[in-house]
This record gives sequence, C-alpha cells and structure tokens, in this order.
Amino acid sequence: MSKKSVGLAIFLGIFGFGGFYAAGLKKGLMLFAAVAIVGALIANFISPNLAFITTIASVYVSYKWVSEHNAALPMGKGQA
Repeated sequence: MSKKSVGLAIFLGIFGFGGFYAAGLKKGLMLFAAVAIVGALIANFISPNLAFITTIASVYVSYKWVSEHNAALPMGKGQA
C-alpha cells in the first residue's frame, strides 16, 4: 500500500468522487449515493442554497478516510 494524497482526496471530494479515491469502490459508491440523495433532498425540500452542505460532508469524509489510510501505513526509511 502506498500513501495517498490528501489534496487529491479533497479536490475529488468537492465533486463527490473523493470516496472512490480514498476508500475504494464499495465505500466510495455508498458515499457518492448518500451525497447525491441527501443533496437532492436538501435542495428540493429545504433550500437549494443549502445543498452545498453535502459537498462539505463529502470533502470531510474523503479527507478523514485518506488520513486514516495514511496513518495505518507502516513508517519506512526516509519517512518522517
């Protein structure tokens, strides 16, 4: 396993694809579906202006999953 880029996870998380990069197909698909469904519900029933909350959640979860992945990696030579 190799270290994953936090910046790339955050960038992809903005578009809802950070879960695929951070955790793989199954968890990524669940995150994508949850963001799409919750975002649509918020936009339709509360306010379209508040739908960005799901984007923030997607970015946070992607960042968290990549951070957990990187923390679980063993420290090798030359890594601080």
